Amino acid sequence: MLDEYEKRRETLEKAIGIAKREWSNLRISLDHCGDIGEFSQEDFMIGIIEEDVIIREPIISPTKSVSGYAPTFYPMYLLKNLILMDKNFDQYGYKTIEALYVFIEFAAKAGEKLGLLGTFSIGFGSGYGYARTGWIGEKGRAEERGIFYQMFFKGRVDYDWNFHWTSVRKKLKEIFDRFMTWQNDPRLYERDVKPRAKVKPMMV
Repeated sequence: MLDEYEKRRETLEKAIGIAKREWSNLRISLDHCGDIGEFSQEDFMIGIIEEDVIIREPIISPTKSVSGYAPTFYPMYLLKNLILMDKNFDQYGYKTIEALYVFIEFAAKAGEKLGLLGTFSIGFGSGYGYARTGWIGEKGRAEERGIFYQMFFKGRVDYDWNFHWTSVRKKLKEIFDRFMTWQNDPRLYERDVKPRAKVKPMMV
């Protein structure tokens, strides 16, 4: 019979397998933007922090910024979200809060690899998570997320989509280029984004 440590070790290996699968999906969807490469555990501090810390149970905090769902530098939260996302996938697909925060974190890192910096990579990740799951997260600026969502679904009649679709990959390239242009032209960013600032919707 496996002891608790071995069970958690198996959970870690399972989560890494799920991460590789979803990173591959993300990589395909963004291939018109550039190549983000294969999944790297080190990008999410898996294997950097001592193993017993990585696989321990997350401590749920009353504050959102370090909640069990929030993207964080601590990999145990990402691993937990990966496991729960996969567990609920047959019933809900990507329409879960766990999937939201997986894709915020993954897409933000992908944006960084493609040249987006700081808040722009976070905004890109937040928009991607919103488009993929339909949930709104607390990360990034609401106006950027809204523009991402509107651009992505403009002209679409179906909110379901596949990472491999050419139309999806072209649309994500268009959105990525917009974020890169904003990064390089602060005045254009203010012109495009600032007028949209409104009362923020309730976030999860």
